[in-house]
Amino acid sequence: MFRVRKTERLRIGRISVPGATYFVTTCTAGRQPIFVTDDTARIAAEALTHLATERDVAWIAGTVMSDHVHALLELGDQLSLNRVVAKLKGIITRKMHSTGEQIAWQENVFEHRLRPTEDAEHYAFYIFMNPYAAGLCPLEQSWPWWVCTAPERFRFLALRRENGSPQSEWPAETERISGHIVHQTA
Repeated sequence: MFRVRKTERLRIGRISVPGATYFVTTCTAGRQPIFVTDDTARIAAEALTHLATERDVAWIAGTVMSDHVHALLELGDQLSLNRVVAKLKGIITRKMHSTGEQIAWQENVFEHRLRPTEDAEHYAFYIFMNPYAAGLCPLEQSWPWWVCTAPERFRFLALRRENGSPQSEWPAETERISGHIVHQTA
């Protein structure tokens, strides 16, 4: 009656293409809400920024949710996608352990390589709006765990309210974009 998840099959056919844009979601084991304090969420957000500053990815946008991290990245030519994700998880894990926090990750990640016809703007918008859609942040506030090292790349960021929060009509647009993303990644 229910579909059986075959996690090990997610790796079949996974290829790393330098210069390609990837939408990646990595979750904590059992979807445990690990990133619920400012300290733990900051660790994950800083790890996203670290990947960009170390040039492991060409640019990055991401958000930290309570039990997962979304990232939109352009793969560099030094590391495979698997290595970039492993490095992200490793940075977060080591920093969490150094502060006395424990974290375990789901074995695999969700990744989608954007087709040349897909607009990265849609994925960045989806990632930006994810905390609002999940009810983690009211529309009038700015989500503090959004990370974007190339804000000039995304048109919607210039349209945010003065405090960095989304416009009131954006949740309806998020539903439309979510349907597009689910259709493209299926």
